[in-house]
Amino acid sequence: MTKPFVEPRKGIIYTFYSFKGGVGRSMALANVAALLAKWGRSVLVVDWDLEAAGIERFFCQDNKAARQVRDSKPGVVDLVKAKAKGDTIDWHDCIHELSINGNPSTVKLITAGCIRHDYVGNLHDLNFAKLFAENDLGRYIEDLRNEWTSEFEFVLVDSRTGVTDIGGICTVHLADVLVLFFTATDSSTEGVLDILTRARKARDRLPVDRGHLIAVPVPSRYESLTEYEAASAWKQIFAEKFQAMYEDWLPREVGAKEAIELLKIPYIPYWSFGEGLPVKDGTSDPASLGYAYGILARLLASRLNWDEAIQGHVLPQRPAIQRRKPVIDWVRNHRSVATVGLQKANRLGFMEVYHYLLDSEIHKSQPELLAAAKQSMILKFEPPIGAVSDRVGTKPKPTNNGIVAEIRTTREAGLAYDYDYWALTKTGDFYALMSFSEDNPYRSEIFFDARIIRTAEAILHAANLYEYLKVEPNTLVKLAIRYGGLKGRTLAASLPEDRARIIENKNETEDTVRVSASFRLSSVKSDLPVLVEKLCEPLFILFDFYRFDHQIYSEVISNFIAGRSAAPIMRTP
Repeated sequence: MTKPFVEPRKGIIYTFYSFKGGVGRSMALANVAALLAKWGRSVLVVDWDLEAAGIERFFCQDNKAARQVRDSKPGVVDLVKAKAKGDTIDWHDCIHELSINGNPSTVKLITAGCIRHDYVGNLHDLNFAKLFAENDLGRYIEDLRNEWTSEFEFVLVDSRTGVTDIGGICTVHLADVLVLFFTATDSSTEGVLDILTRARKARDRLPVDRGHLIAVPVPSRYESLTEYEAASAWKQIFAEKFQAMYEDWLPREVGAKEAIELLKIPYIPYWSFGEGLPVKDGTSDPASLGYAYGILARLLASRLNWDEAIQGHVLPQRPAIQRRKPVIDWVRNHRSVATVGLQKANRLGFMEVYHYLLDSEIHKSQPELLAAAKQSMILKFEPPIGAVSDRVGTKPKPTNNGIVAEIRTTREAGLAYDYDYWALTKTGDFYALMSFSEDNPYRSEIFFDARIIRTAEAILHAANLYEYLKVEPNTLVKLAIRYGGLKGRTLAASLPEDRARIIENKNETEDTVRVSASFRLSSVKSDLPVLVEKLCEPLFILFDFYRFDHQIYSEVISNFIAGRSAAPIMRTP
């Protein structure tokens, strides 16, 4: 008896998309492809991120090997250009077979295009709107996807970011399922929501029936170990925004939050450098990137069968957050010494800075501390915070648990001198006390622009110091500032152009104020004006509720970083 003919199951195309770059989309695709190949599945990777091409780098050991891949065969741009000219290139001639870590299975790859044949020029020559209208590009892409899904179980397409013609090809024409990557920002989440809406509307206008476009939302660069509260708040936001997407394929008894918890791609600083395949190191460690990619790969391999994908996997327990506490006795001891030095200098006003690592442990020798201190100075004030001087009597000195320095700078005909004191421990705790640079025997003022600049300097100095001490960029830092000798002072400006911005207000109540903030080292540059405003506003409020617009903070900081701060803020030794 003849067996009835059964049509072979066609492959499936997953388009990996993110509204913005830098979310780990391409890295996730490469690792999922590597796992599928390792599991013996036939997989084709197609690099449609034409303006930021390079998916092959994840599978090559070095840049030379990656370049040889792009040099040797045509790719997507060459296929489309040939179509535009009325020629044809067999897409089989574009395929590279790339092995993964000695595994006998290989990933098949079509690159973005051959760089030997003026890749950039060829890309810029392509007018996709015209190609669809006049060269029947839509039909050609339909033929390609049919042939790809006939020969491969899984086709993974790396899409261009944003709203583009190229992105439209990947999300509308090619995709069976969109795998959407996003981070905990409004622009990232709203961007993928918008692109899904656009893609579904465009699909309805295609001459072929594709059915409902399914989407798999994947939170990426997700930090929940040290920022559990913020992560929980964003998980709720994700669940609300993407609820309808999850309902398309999740079992009824599984909630969106559970899916988010298991599908999230954590932020692991080590893997933020270069192009890597964490899955080479295994997928069994729940704290690893390989584990996260393993769950995503199983979900895609099962064609979104949730029960099959997570079999044997349970939600992790809430992480135990270990936070370091300030070393109070150490601070008090140095404060006591510095206060005596300040009084001898005939100074009353001061700025005290203390910062330490909240969630990281280091242990450095005194020479290592001294080397980092030398490289960390922001050389725009004289002396800068944490100044390392070679003058006799002011050089940093080694102590049992770190180094310490005391600097006296004479001025005003010997009536008084500027005073700076700082100390640094082997574990990275930093303390400094500095007299006010704006102190003047004839007027009792505090300059708002000088305080903004000094605060920005304190933050940047902390970031520099921990960078040179080789602390990971994702580390959380706690910084506290205390101002003293404030009572009876008038809030003013040091620069002529800044004086017009302020009505001089006097503080008749408080003599001290303490402020603090926590920040990640990796976010200092982007968040600097916000951090400075948070640390300065409680000080300015004491002067008859004085507040400055955020733009003023940004302008003063920008001028400081650009070296346009005027002489009245500077101090001459």
